Amino acid sequence: MSNEYPGSNANPLEVLDLANAYSSASELLFSEGEKHVALAIAPARMCAIHAIELYLNAFLRHEGVAPEEIRKRMHNLVEPMFVAKLKLRKKTALHLEAMTAKREYLISRYAPKQAREPTDLNRLAATLAEVMKKVGKHLHSTSSGGTSTIVITDYPRTFVPLRLGSGDGTEERAPKRPDILQDRLPAERPGHSHL
Repeated sequence: MSNEYPGSNANPLEVLDLANAYSSASELLFSEGEKHVALAIAPARMCAIHAIELYLNAFLRHEGVAPEEIRKRMHNLVEPMFVAKLKLRKKTALHLEAMTAKREYLISRYAPKQAREPTDLNRLAATLAEVMKKVGKHLHSTSSGGTSTIVITDYPRTFVPLRLGSGDGTEERAPKRPDILQDRLPAERPGHSHL
């Protein structure tokens, strides 16, 4: 077993896949939770905030930032490069700053009293939607010479019930990552055993 930090070898598209999974989980939890009961939606908030962080991490990995440097950010969602390269709207940039300043990620995980404080779920949904869309678009437009098969569609500003499907990112709103292993021989694929 390696002492390597988990996720250190993940490529940007794998991080994008994980972000999509957390985004879908937040959507499901928001649709099933009682929005008027703050603690009931704390897990949904945490999944949404974590999805945002993972999308931004996928962007940073794509831009060549080392995994060690990303870990040092400690849930910091503020980075001038996000606004400049992703062309985030001012409201979104300000919301990322506010979430970082309030330490919303940690509150949603560990602070039941503070998790009861009201939060603007529409703003959180809008921030998640914009970050998801723009990171996916950026990864698509700057990778593989523009020939990848990531599909980006508009994400609604409100959460709707999750439609379960194939789980490969082909359902509504989820950017599908290209199958980078499809052109490799079985022996060249990670995890392939010759036994």
